[in-house]
Formats: sequence, C-alpha cells, structure tokens
Amino acid sequence: MLLTLVAGVIYVGVIFVPFYVDNFAVKEAVTAAYNMAAQTTDDDSLRNTILERTSRMGNHWERDEHDRDILVPGLGLTAEQITIERSDVTPNVRIQVDYSRRVRLKPTKRIHTLNFRVVKEGVPGQ
Repeated sequence: MLLTLVAGVIYVGVIFVPFYVDNFAVKEAVTAAYNMAAQTTDDDSLRNTILERTSRMGNHWERDEHDRDILVPGLGLTAEQITIERSDVTPNVRIQVDYSRRVRLKPTKRIHTLNFRVVKEGVPGQ
C-alpha cells in the first residue's frame, strides 16, 4: 500500500510539477513587465516583454493543418490573454495573464487542462 502511494506521488510530481514551475516563470515575466510599467505607458511593449519571456519556456499542444495535436516550444500565450489596466486617477497598474495548459496523462491518452491566472497589481516602483 505504501509503495503504491509513493509511486502515485512520484507520478503526479513528474507529470504536473513542470507546469507549476513554468507558472513561476510566468509570474517572473509579469513582474518584469509590471516593473517596466513605471517607466513606460506603452502597454504593447509590456505585453511583448511577457510574450518574449514565455516563448522560451515550456511547451504546449497545438493543432496542425491535419487536425493532429503536436507539441511545440513555448507556452503559446497570445496578447489577448494579457490584460493591462491603468487607473485614470492613481498610478495603479494591474497586469493579469490567464492561460491554460493541456497535460497528457501518460501512459493513457487522456488530457487534463490546468488553468492558471497570474496577477500583479499596485503602484510600480514602490
């Protein structure tokens, strides 16, 4: 019984931990963009900062032209998944990234979707 429990914990760790490690990297990318928000009002450059940093980490599933799933590098974030809000009254900035990752539960072909939300809010530079 204990051996089965240990094997289950190892399985879950091997399958799911890389996705949560990638999420920490997304948090770092959002923090970098948030810190840049104190120097620039160009929200597109902040989005590009997040997109650049996340394009080099992890991998994600996409459908090819033959409707097959293929594994491609990067998280596959799009600009639409990155919300940047600035207050009209205060210097408050809110950056939010919503994304999901599909996990193949090996050795089966079952797919599980993990949903992530990263939010950084406040006055940059303080």
